[in-house]
Amino acid sequence: MTQLYDKLLQPTGLKVTQYSMLAHIDLQQAVSISRLGEILLLDQTTVTRNINLLKQYGYVELKRDPQDARTKNIMLTEKGLEKLHEAAPIWQTIQDKIIDDIGVEKYADFFDTLRTMQKIIQSYEEQ
Repeated sequence: MTQLYDKLLQPTGLKVTQYSMLAHIDLQQAVSISRLGEILLLDQTTVTRNINLLKQYGYVELKRDPQDARTKNIMLTEKGLEKLHEAAPIWQTIQDKIIDDIGVEKYADFFDTLRTMQKIIQSYEEQ
């Protein structure tokens, strides 16, 4: 599935993981690398590698958290917001096609199952 998203997002120059990161950074306004990893269920190495690429492209910037100087927050730049807006219709088209093909109920069930699995995995990590 990732390969399909990557292929269709190719004209934007983004991978689906990078698109997801930009979208979640936009939602959060400012988010730490560790928190972004928690949200996206990605390890810190994967997040850091992709954030460094997005920073290199000028899509994000890192700034120290005013409440905790040890933490760097990721924020979208104007260029990053433009890239997100460029990629969003492609991502939405894929989502709509999947929902059309499998139906709204199965789509919702799939995400309910993912959320349940996420909670179970988190409970294992807390033990």
